[in-house]
Amino acid sequence: MKLKKAETCETVEEIYELLKQLDKEKRLIRSPEELIQVEQEILSYTNRLATLMLKKKSKPA
Repeated sequence: MKLKKAETCETVEEIYELLKQLDKEKRLIRSPEELIQVEQEILSYTNRLATLMLKKKSKPA
């Protein structure tokens, strides 16, 4: 299954949903390169999540 790119996500909820999908996905990792790719994918989602949360927190009420 091809997931949406992290950079295109606009909400925290969207990132959470994609991380849940990634967690449910039963991906068989066959090589060190594939492991690195999965790690980078997870890192991109968590970085985007942190960015969106900081934006949300820094908005004036």
